[in-house]
Order: sequence, then C-alpha cells, then structure tokens
Amino acid sequence: MLRRSTRRGVLRRFLQRGLSSSAAPRTAPAASQDVHLAVESFIARRESSRALAAFDKLQPAQQSDPDLLQRLALLVAKRGQPHEAPRAAQMLRGLLVQSDFAVDDATQLAAIYTLDACLRQQRLQDALLLFAAARERDVLVDLPAVDALLRALVARHRVDEAVAILKSVTAQHDVRPTEQSFQPVLGAIMQQQRYEDVEALIEHGRVNEVDFSPETYDPLVDLSQQQYSDENVERLGKFMEYVNDALRADGYWADDDDEEDEGVDIDVDDDDDDDDDFDGNEFDDDEFDDEFDDEFD
Repeated sequence: MLRRSTRRGVLRRFLQRGLSSSAAPRTAPAASQDVHLAVESFIARRESSRALAAFDKLQPAQQSDPDLLQRLALLVAKRGQPHEAPRAAQMLRGLLVQSDFAVDDATQLAAIYTLDACLRQQRLQDALLLFAAARERDVLVDLPAVDALLRALVARHRVDEAVAILKSVTAQHDVRPTEQSFQPVLGAIMQQQRYEDVEALIEHGRVNEVDFSPETYDPLVDLSQQQYSDENVERLGKFMEYVNDALRADGYWADDDDEEDEGVDIDVDDDDDDDDDFDGNEFDDDEFDDEFDDEFD
C-alpha cells in the first residue's frame, strides 16, 4: 500500500513538471510581444536608455529586425547617454553586414548621427569601423562627418589613414571635400617635413577639382620657413617652386607680380631733387669767373 501511494506521488510530480514545462513555450511569445511593444513605446517617446534596455530583452530573431535596429540606433545616437554611442554603432554595423538589407535615406541619417556621436565621445575606432561598413554598402556620409573624422585622425597622429580616406573620398566625387577638408591633413604632413607628400596630396585635390587658395598655402609656407636648414634647403626650394607655380596657375599670381616681388628698390635722386636740396644756393661757374676777373684787373 505504501509503495503504491509513493509511486502515485512520484508520477503526479512528474506529470506536473511536464505540464508546466510544456506550457512555458506557449506563454513566451506573448511575453516577448509585450517587450517588443515596450521598445516601440520607448522609441516613440524618445526614451533612448529605456528603449535600449528593453531591446536587450528581446529574442534574437526580433533584435535583427532592420527597421527596429535603424530607428533605435538613430535615437541612441541623437539622444542617448555618451557611453551608449558605441552600442548605436554596433547595431548599425550589424545591420549593414546583412546582405539582404536595403539601405535608404534613414540608413544614411542614422550613420551620420552615429558617426558624429562616436567622434564626440572620442570613440575613434568605433567611428572608423562604422565608416568602413557604410562605405562598403555605398551609404554616403556628409562632408561635416568626413571632416570631423579627418580631424580626429590627425589629432591621434594617424596621418596616413587620414590621407588614404581623404584621397578615396575625393576621387569618388560623391562627397566634395573642400580646401578646408585638406588643411589639417596637409598641416600634419608638413609638420613631418614630408614635402613631396604635401605636393602629391595638393595635386590630387587639384586634379579632382578642389580649389586651393592662399588660405591653404600660407600656413605651409610659414612652416617651411621655420623648418629651413642646410640639410633640407634643396627640398624646400622645390616645394616653394611648386607652391608658386600652383598659385600662378590658379590665378592668384601674375607674371608682373613676380617681377615686383623679386625686384630691388633703389633710390635714385634726379635733377629736380638736386635742385630742391641746394635751395638756389648752388655753385655758379659764370659768377665765380666774373669775381675772379674783377679782383685781378
């Protein structure tokens, strides 16, 4: 009798566990749907931190929703806490690597804001990874974002990376860098006394229709004068010749200006000046002769 009751008790507990475990999957979708609605609600109210926290509770399949990822990344980039910027970049990168994802204007806007947020928080590596992912999918970022990225690279002494990005963006003609885009990069190369590389980068810009003015050249010339030495006098001479030729070709110098600059001013007194200096008391030969004759007559 005791044995039978024990068996029935074990069987009852086993059945209860089975029923509870089989019921769990049927309640999970409802709970997950509630979380998804919460994320949407927080996004609509522009509560970035709460939206991000709710997003982390979603099922993996729901977290890969392109529209949700894009809107959440944009919200976090625009209104999120400073430490949340890398999360926005991570979400966007995950979105951009999906081959079936179709980029649109919203993707471009999210990329621009997220890139800016990363740079403001000095998350340069996150910004570079996002920039590369965007370029891979032909998502254009605007010129201010490109300029900010170049300045950040120069500030970190990653000059060669800045040169590579600047050359690539300039050659594609989608975003039009200006001479202001080139100036921090050129200045950094000039500081390293890489005069030939300065010439090459300027020439790359000129070939791709970037207009340079004395605003760009003057600081480079000032640096060249500070760097003058017997060892680099020949290289500096070639660099100055290139600058002069570029200014002349772009219409900032004329041949007459060169002659005026290279000439030497010499003060030469003419006859009128001599007359003014003597004030009418100059030596008169005829008067002297008359006085000489009268004295000895």
